Amino acid sequence: MIKDYRASTFSILTALTMVLTLLHPVYATAASSPVSASETVLALSKVNVHQMPRIENSSLVAEAERREASRIGVPYHFAHPFDVDLDINETGTWEILADGSTLWRLRVVSTSAKHINLGFSQFELPKGAELWIYNAGGDHVGGPYTNDNRSKKGTLFTPVIPGDDIVIEVHVPKGAQGSLAVKVGFVNHGFRSITKPFQGACNNDVICPEGDPWGDQISSVARFSIGGSTLCTGQLINNTSLDRTPYFLSADHCGVTTGNAHSVVVYWNYESPVCGDLSGGSLDQNQSGATFIASHFSSDTNLIVLDQEPLPEYGVDYGGWNVSDNIPQSSVSIHHPGGGEKAISFDEDPLTDADIGYGGNTHWEVGNWEDGTTEGGSSGSCLWDTSDGLCVGVLTGGFASCSVISSDFYGKLSIGWEGGGTPESRLRDWLDPLDSGATSLQGLNQLSNKQEDIPTINKFGLAAMVILLAIISVFYFRLRI
Repeated sequence: MIKDYRASTFSILTALTMVLTLLHPVYATAASSPVSASETVLALSKVNVHQMPRIENSSLVAEAERREASRIGVPYHFAHPFDVDLDINETGTWEILADGSTLWRLRVVSTSAKHINLGFSQFELPKGAELWIYNAGGDHVGGPYTNDNRSKKGTLFTPVIPGDDIVIEVHVPKGAQGSLAVKVGFVNHGFRSITKPFQGACNNDVICPEGDPWGDQISSVARFSIGGSTLCTGQLINNTSLDRTPYFLSADHCGVTTGNAHSVVVYWNYESPVCGDLSGGSLDQNQSGATFIASHFSSDTNLIVLDQEPLPEYGVDYGGWNVSDNIPQSSVSIHHPGGGEKAISFDEDPLTDADIGYGGNTHWEVGNWEDGTTEGGSSGSCLWDTSDGLCVGVLTGGFASCSVISSDFYGKLSIGWEGGGTPESRLRDWLDPLDSGATSLQGLNQLSNKQEDIPTINKFGLAAMVILLAIISVFYFRLRI
């Protein structure tokens, strides 16, 4: 009987593992090495090269600066998009490896680019096939990407890869089943560095001691790109169901729409590892793809839902919110100035109402920052009330900088809550799906919150539960006899 008991216990543990696997959510990808790094393959010099037209970084920077200085509420431009049509069946270099699998590679060169990112207008791989992107030196790698990483539109936009010479690699196992349709639709030439310290020296790294009380809010904040060419700041935001739906809040002027939400790439935990360096952050923790949910012009609010929940090891939290319109007596902003490493700024004075031409007093005004500032790339970041740590607005823009002590303006969540009166223009339907009437909600820790440990039972989970109950019944019967 002891032997039977152990066998039955093992069966139950195995079944429980199956249940947890089936209930486990889909997460973003994690990087690994491409196949070419460990196999004997053709030298890169023999791989087909697609050369992009030459452009001058200095003129692109000047145009971006002119645009961003022309008015409040302009996203930070960092790359120039080239429309291309690079089909895996029409370009690149194929080879057969020793194990019978096939490898396809294509080099893309955009001379003088500080970095390159890609937009795949088609992305479908056979089962077991994987795609990587890396620079010619092989020291910066993105991937592997599979069908699980493509957007709901069947596209894939990738993180930036430093350098002006990159390689796209696809590995297809021998006998792999399924369609292969890979087409690059955009090559985005980075004309501004987003991996070197270009933010003002007055900014505070979030890793510094002044950031310690704000750890939960800091972890919810991320830098994100749209279409591979513009940058803003946003944050994962909680909802009253406490179900970890990856809603991502930012500013309407950042330009995310139903047509381009699939091109969003989010960079988590991009922050300096050393207080005061304002540099040295890693871009490795990222994910791509989202769906547009709602936006409202007057409050400058925008809400999307990410295609995957962030990986657990990213340690991302869900921020809380307050839409009561009570006046915060002091506030904090957590953001990515100049698209750089995450920073934190402090305003020690009460906020005031502001009319900046969006249709009345739709914004909160920060008169000036006592410590830190904001810059291009900070747009969309939350303004957090120091009394409760909740988000009350998102950054539209302003005149503050390290050299200019001036105002910044944040679209009020209290205005965006009802928005234009429709689900597509207001936050209420999504952040309060229970229709509870709540005017505030605390944040949610991704890993330790008790409510989020309760899995959502889908049809696969239900089937697994039935199997588990059957095994438990057999176990119970065997004990009885």
